[in-house]
Amino acid sequence: MLRVKANFAVKTKDGVVTKVGRSRIYMPKANFAGGSVKWAEDRPKKVHRQA
Repeated sequence: MLRVKANFAVKTKDGVVTKVGRSRIYMPKANFAGGSVKWAEDRPKKVHRQA
């Protein structure tokens, strides 16, 4: 299920409303269960020697 965040904007010129707009940001549901997160092991790059 997606969560939706809606933003509204009103543009006025000399006290008169000229534009009314809205935008939506769709965010997927977070599926994090609170456990530990496995991270990739950091390894330095191998140095290649040229003869």
